[in-house]
Amino acid sequence: MGRVEFALPDVGEGLEEGEVVSWLVAPGDTVTRDQPLVEVQTDKALVELPSPVSGQVVSLAFAPGDIVKVGQVLLVLEDGGAAPAAAVPSRPKASPAVRKLALERGVDLAGIAGTGPGGRILAADVDAGARPTRSGVPDLQPAPVRNAASAPGRAAGGDGIGWLEAGRHPLRGIRRVTAEAMSRSWSEIPHLTTLDEIDATALLAARRSLAAAGIDATIGALLVAAVARGLRRYPVLNASVELGSPAGAGGTIVIHPECHVGLAVATADGLVVPVIRNADRRGLADLAAEVRRLTAAARSRAVDLADLQGGTFTISNYGAFGGRFATPIIRPPEVAIMGFGAIRPRPFVVEGEVQARPTLPWSLSCDHRLIDGDVATAFAEHVLGLLADPVALLAGMLAAGA
Repeated sequence: MGRVEFALPDVGEGLEEGEVVSWLVAPGDTVTRDQPLVEVQTDKALVELPSPVSGQVVSLAFAPGDIVKVGQVLLVLEDGGAAPAAAVPSRPKASPAVRKLALERGVDLAGIAGTGPGGRILAADVDAGARPTRSGVPDLQPAPVRNAASAPGRAAGGDGIGWLEAGRHPLRGIRRVTAEAMSRSWSEIPHLTTLDEIDATALLAARRSLAAAGIDATIGALLVAAVARGLRRYPVLNASVELGSPAGAGGTIVIHPECHVGLAVATADGLVVPVIRNADRRGLADLAAEVRRLTAAARSRAVDLADLQGGTFTISNYGAFGGRFATPIIRPPEVAIMGFGAIRPRPFVVEGEVQARPTLPWSLSCDHRLIDGDVATAFAEHVLGLLADPVALLAGMLAAGA
């Protein structure tokens, strides 16, 4: 028995600091070993840190919104030792966004069976368990929009993307992490961006043929597959740059042996980028399933920390919201990012005549310290060739899980 100082651990990939998002306990609370104590936002994910011992909370060293360095004491516990601790109800696994939704819907998370990874409660679980009405029928109406008169463009029951009340708000959580990463990227990396669009007729036809054959592969999965094969053909885009001293004494180019493709997913709290590991070596069905799993987990904030680490290249599918062109910003320490817009009918020249064709807009941003225009163009042409005529791409993926 005795007092235990619980410090912020390094939860992965050289973490230096984290932000206290919310405390799950208060001074005086009795806790059990492995009971979640605090939610901390790292530069990768929102994580719950469990108690190392059973005992009682003595004091909290930081407030929500505070930045804590690895090794700094987060809280002090009185170790209960062998003494039996008071029974503490198990806290349901759910992200802050899901907890907020449950509060708005009047749902008690303790009575919800989570369908996410490890039993985590997802937004869909909250919807299914929404409070009953007087007639006994569950109320699945969306939560009321606050200050709806000032937000005519916000769809009722939407996912909350782009919504904030009027006033001043602290820069916290994913938005703070994103702001810091993008500021670093824009100030340190000279961006080279190229963009155009391709005829997506064959790509859509391939998608329909796969569906008819019982293979549920989304366009997103095909985009990942083509990019991964482009990285295998032009590995200089699957790299990082490690500069030398500020005086400019050299540096190192790191070519990564694996293609771990990050897929940017928009959530109400900001962008989350889960990583599809070994994307170039996955078969089509496996790749499609992994894209679906990670996208759903990211949107429900149930993605594991391990799934957010180790990316070597990123895809931004801003077309999911109807966008056409953009100039995506590179995520350090990566050296390139490729974005795709919405496939829609547009004028396109076919054999000398202008026709209405479904076109896929694309954009590629590269780190000009390492990648010149000729390499960027060659990579883009290779990827787009596979998408414009996907027979070779699909043949390779359907054969032996290549």
